Amino acid sequence: MPLYSIDPDDSSKLVPTARDGSKYSTADCPTNEIVAKRAGYVNINKVGTYAFLYETTASIGGTTTQQLHNYVTGSVVQNAAAGGIKLDINPVAWRRCDAADVIGDITFVYVRVR
Repeated sequence: MPLYSIDPDDSSKLVPTARDGSKYSTADCPTNEIVAKRAGYVNINKVGTYAFLYETTASIGGTTTQQLHNYVTGSVVQNAAAGGIKLDINPVAWRRCDAADVIGDITFVYVRVR
């Protein structure tokens, strides 16, 4: 929602838009090792070992394979029935450490305020 909208009485003026404070979330399954918008939190959807990137000089959509040493590991899911594990972390990219990366392994969730 924009901060300003066109005045209904005078189209040459802008007026502040009221914010109702309601929240809604969206989700995306970004490609591995590609910079995405910083997530509000992530869900791990499959068993595996994952690493996350929190800082980069690459732009959104940029590749981070040259920065593999900057990924932080330690997210290991071992229970096959444990899909959808929520991590309260805010990464910009992810990669899988123990097998081939597949889109859908990780979900980035974005919490927004209207």
